[in-house]
Amino acid sequence: MIITRNKGSTSQGFLRLTCLFVVLGCLYLESVNGRGTSDGKRASDKSLRDKAKEAIKEGERVLREHKKELRKFREKGIDKKGKSFKDKHNIVQEARVDSEQLAEAGVVSVEVTRTLIQENGMTLSEISSSPEIQAEFQSEFCPESINCDQERNSPYRSVDGSCNNINHPDWGAAITPQPRYQPAQYDDAFNSPRATGRDGNPLPSTREISNTLFRAPGDCTETDHARTLMVMAWGQFIDHDLVATPVTKGDGAPITCCGAEVQNREDCFPITVPTDDPHFNDSCMEFVRSAPAPPGDGCQAGAREQINQITSFIDGGVVYGDSELQWLSLVDLDTGSVLTSDGNLLPSGGQCKLSNPDDYCQLAGDHRVNVVPSLGGNHLLFVREHNRIAEELRKVRPDWDARTLFQETRKIIGALLQQVTYGEFLPSILSDQDIDRFNLRLQRRDFSSSYNSSINPAAKNVFNAAAFRFGHSMIPPTTAYILRDYMNRLGSTPTESTFLDPHMLVTKSGRKVPDLARFVVTSNSMKMDNYFEEAVRDHLFEDAQGHGFDLSALNLQRGRDHGLPPYNAWRRWCGLPVATDFAGMPDMSDENKALFADVYSIVDDIDVFAGGVAETPDDGAAVGPLFSCIIGNQFRDFKDGDRYWYERKGVEGFSRDQLNEIRKVKLSKLVCENLGVDPIQEDVFHIPTPSNSWRSCRSLPGINFSAWSRR
Repeated sequence: MIITRNKGSTSQGFLRLTCLFVVLGCLYLESVNGRGTSDGKRASDKSLRDKAKEAIKEGERVLREHKKELRKFREKGIDKKGKSFKDKHNIVQEARVDSEQLAEAGVVSVEVTRTLIQENGMTLSEISSSPEIQAEFQSEFCPESINCDQERNSPYRSVDGSCNNINHPDWGAAITPQPRYQPAQYDDAFNSPRATGRDGNPLPSTREISNTLFRAPGDCTETDHARTLMVMAWGQFIDHDLVATPVTKGDGAPITCCGAEVQNREDCFPITVPTDDPHFNDSCMEFVRSAPAPPGDGCQAGAREQINQITSFIDGGVVYGDSELQWLSLVDLDTGSVLTSDGNLLPSGGQCKLSNPDDYCQLAGDHRVNVVPSLGGNHLLFVREHNRIAEELRKVRPDWDARTLFQETRKIIGALLQQVTYGEFLPSILSDQDIDRFNLRLQRRDFSSSYNSSINPAAKNVFNAAAFRFGHSMIPPTTAYILRDYMNRLGSTPTESTFLDPHMLVTKSGRKVPDLARFVVTSNSMKMDNYFEEAVRDHLFEDAQGHGFDLSALNLQRGRDHGLPPYNAWRRWCGLPVATDFAGMPDMSDENKALFADVYSIVDDIDVFAGGVAETPDDGAAVGPLFSCIIGNQFRDFKDGDRYWYERKGVEGFSRDQLNEIRKVKLSKLVCENLGVDPIQEDVFHIPTPSNSWRSCRSLPGINFSAWSRR
């Protein structure tokens, strides 16, 4: 059985230059053989190819059996679709149809590797470096090459992110494996989650770690006295423009991982709940493993990787989607505008849970739009801004057709997302020193020359599964409306009641949107630390029977599922001092040192997410040294590896006059113009103060679109 991944709407994310390199390498080896290589060597090469073919057949057999098993679980009613807490969680982790072929190739890759290791005595290194084995695997799974001729001089990004890098067209594209800064540390070196400590004993349950390390005294978390909730809201919004990791998909229903009928299920890595747990009565918390992907460019045999099913660029995919199909469902092809519903709200059509029959689920470029109201508010902000910009461009460029108008507006939206992220958001979470150290500071004038075609901009695994989840500790206990007087707060709602419920946005045809926006830009964030609100620790997607999830435990488990190296390994990678015992842990309070000693046996076993969120933040930063390092490296990759970075000179960027107009804009201007918050402080990531005082919307600079007029 040959599995092919057809191009479809995201085909350009699957260029495999490796295929060319392997062919050239094999031709070279054949020429060497012709000049005197022994017959034994040729026989050995043939033996390797035969072993690879047999291993691929075994992998394809396992894939067929896996599909049959999933069907049986559904037919028996073990995996079932309904309105349970698992279905709610499944909405957030939804796997796109076009990522399923890569996931199937991932299953085969894992089985090929298992067979060659266990039955043929090979090492992972030998498998990865064998041209014969990789050539056989690629002949089955390597799709057609991508032709980047159209994108080479295009002023617009491709919809799926492919051909951003002409030499490596799959870098940063949708439906590709997530690369790593460090190799995975699986228990079996290639697939099994990291579940065993250095001493050979099982690692502590992630729920036990959460109960010890992440539960605040009295369940009261500390307020950040400088930052607003927009830090958390923007972090989530921009994360959804960069990363979407799907879990393994069942046969039309979410996979069940807890219960006597599903012991040792390959797709599962359930969380053990302690017998004395303060909240959950069950002994098992559901956890489905992330969908597998082959390593490298996605058509190699080797250790299990995970999929990013959206582009790794700050490109507005969160607004428009990352495929032509999504564009067709969201864009008015006659005008170049984005579709809206009554009240100038997002269109209907997504998945959510409704608490009011008059509400509706919102549809956006990212399927997670309905997770919390603050996230949906940022989606609405940029849909409205797109349509406002399109109208302004229509006035100065009546000669543009609808598609050009859409693409030019999309290009400006992408630039605004990049500018807000690097000019306002990152300085609110990283120190000035790290902003400079990682080359994250924006140009004040002229163009940027930082693009480096040798940098892979793709979102790295540790960033996705650990470091950029720091914002989960900043989630507030309640969400509310703040009225025009900025004094009265109404409709305060427990955060757990807002999960997947868009009511606070869509009620009364959106007339409460300004009140919600005021709450986000003026209310204090929770402090970034190892204490999480009860809403996300004990009540995430909870049902009436008390079944639910612990977000902090899920984050730890996801890191183990992905084989992320532990905390000390990342400290070492960043050049930071490494702890040899709990008492000597750098950048950690004495209280946290004691908590880690209570729950872990060995300091080298500490999970990277646990250690990272518990560190004492650097001066002026919201995160500690480790997460500053990982986040800094990753955002440098996003910027310096993006051919369409908005400050670049050339067809990919803007003219000097256009760039100067874009540089005027801050997020406060976008919020006041599109969400009706007026007056507003200039820096919405920090609370209003005399140095960050109220401004009228009219006084905040905006774009003069005459810079786009024909000349």
